[in-house]
Amino acid sequence: MSTHVGDTLPDDIFEALSGRDLAGVADRVVVVSTVDERGFPHPALLSYFEAVALDRRTIRLATYAESRTTQHARREGKLTLVFVDAAFVYYVKAAVRQLAESMRATPYNAKLECRVLEVLRDAPDPVREPGAHIASGIRYVNPQRAVERERAERVIAELRA
Repeated sequence: MSTHVGDTLPDDIFEALSGRDLAGVADRVVVVSTVDERGFPHPALLSYFEAVALDRRTIRLATYAESRTTQHARREGKLTLVFVDAAFVYYVKAAVRQLAESMRATPYNAKLECRVLEVLRDAPDPVREPGAHIASGIRYVNPQRAVERERAERVIAELRA
């Protein structure tokens, strides 16, 4: 059951998106949901290496410039970010605008800026589902983690600029 948290990022997700502990979030994934031309939700995955919170109301993303996700975000000007972890589940609804069609660090990525409009926290209803909880988040493995981390440092720095 989701509950309204507000229009700013709570401490736990803000810290996870700070970019200060890339090793600690190296295997985490965020789901980006846009709306396609037919009105259907269009999910996509980004790593935490492609997202940074500048402050509690602003998140920047590096997305493939030619992807449907980026095309939908440009067209609609809104998206929802879904963060699933053992410690939390958040849905962050945001207005989005493109800052750059291409990034220096990764020319295949567009630079997007999200302005947080609403944050919802989700958790099982303790009355209807006593003791139920999210056991883990969405994780991924990249066998080229060292190379990816080096690139992530450049991407995060550019997203901050």
